[in-house]
Amino acid sequence: MHMSTSKLACCAIALSVLLTAPVMAAAAAPPTITSGIDIFTTAPATQADFTNNPLPADFFCTGSSAFSGSIPLTGVPLTTVPAGIAGSTDTIVQRLANGVFSTSGTATIPVILRALKMRSSSNLSVFCPGVGNTNWQVDVCLCGTQKQTSITAKIDPACGTCGTFDGTLAVNACLRFTRLDNGKVAGPVQQPLTLGINAMPWCYKAGLNETVIPTAFSVDTNCDGQADLNLPGTTNFHPGWKCSDAGQDCWALFANLTHCHTNYTHPNEHPHCVNPVCGRQ
Repeated sequence: MHMSTSKLACCAIALSVLLTAPVMAAAAAPPTITSGIDIFTTAPATQADFTNNPLPADFFCTGSSAFSGSIPLTGVPLTTVPAGIAGSTDTIVQRLANGVFSTSGTATIPVILRALKMRSSSNLSVFCPGVGNTNWQVDVCLCGTQKQTSITAKIDPACGTCGTFDGTLAVNACLRFTRLDNGKVAGPVQQPLTLGINAMPWCYKAGLNETVIPTAFSVDTNCDGQADLNLPGTTNFHPGWKCSDAGQDCWALFANLTHCHTNYTHPNEHPHCVNPVCGRQ
């Protein structure tokens, strides 16, 4: 996952101004960020890359070659109860505590990844001696214990209602490979990752047409199709938004991130479109 970065400029105030300025009341602390969840839809460019850690020979079948390529992935909407409450969400991060801003204007919040579901956007073709080319579907899901990390949020003084946050996100995922003609499963292959977050924007309020979850719900965390974990809804922390975006339409604002494909189930209907900030339509 690539995240753009920005630098926060800080202006020094001259000593003479400090000495002659009238005494002002202390500024009110920014509102507390309420604990809850953040939801995401995977961007189309996401992929599993085996360049540095190839799958060994004979992994798929006896005689199959080692695999050191990449596999393009697409997000799969998570199974939830109530059904569909998370829309096209395929990734959920939980903020485990309230974010109370310190006198330095920062709030450190513990976070943990709670759900992830992706699938290969096209089948992987593997040659098996004596059989020929075989097609495999690749599924990615969380597995094992997820590590708690943290993010640190800051307020942008330009508007006071948005800001940026930094931190890390630990991911312990497993990839499973399913041969489509006979259902044979290879794997799981465990892939622990640490994702860095640098100056990611956020706002207290959701953008117009942004997906939000107003109530508690449950979600499938191991991709078995059964919702097994209760989670709170989204709150007053909305990643991806900044001061200049306030009040704008999500789909118009992030139009360059939208990826559309034909609805193969009903080809005469409008195409399905996915946006990593806005969700799916």
